[in-house]
Amino acid sequence: MSLRTTAVFFSLILLVSLSGLSSASSQPTLSLPPSSLPTYTYYINGTSNHYTITDSEWNTFFTDIIDNKTYVTYNWSSNATQDLIIFDLSYSGLNYYGMQWVVQLSQIGSPSLANMSKAFNATKDLQSLVSSGGHYLTDIQALNAGAYPGFSWSHPRVPSMTTEYRNIGIIVVIVVSMFILYYVFNRKK
Repeated sequence: MSLRTTAVFFSLILLVSLSGLSSASSQPTLSLPPSSLPTYTYYINGTSNHYTITDSEWNTFFTDIIDNKTYVTYNWSSNATQDLIIFDLSYSGLNYYGMQWVVQLSQIGSPSLANMSKAFNATKDLQSLVSSGGHYLTDIQALNAGAYPGFSWSHPRVPSMTTEYRNIGIIVVIVVSMFILYYVFNRKK
């Protein structure tokens, strides 16, 4: 087998293996939210008092907290599935982060904007299910990076600087290897 044939064969194997890796970490198909979000009833800790979060309160939470740059830097308002920050994939129940948030809200009180923002601030430093760079992000880090904190399959949409430097290194290696291969195969004998 000649050197050229070996190089082409090796390149094809590398490309096929890289395409398999990229499809292995894909997220599930995300459906659009229903026209109205489900109501959710919770009890105040240690009492029989309960409150119900309705569609209008959910909309207040997403509009005034998640879409507010004071709380979250990522632009979630342009994401049609932003409700998955709180809800599961079927939009009928709460995900891991949604449960964390409701537990905090149940320790504070009614679903008013002030109480919802207190609950949000109480959960922002808790560990999310999103991992990046070998460690788990906090809920606010995941939200700021464009990841759903309640799902382990979610990955940051805003890459970290470490990821950027790694990607730049990979590109440099590819370009340098192309120059080396060019001179190896085009040298005059």
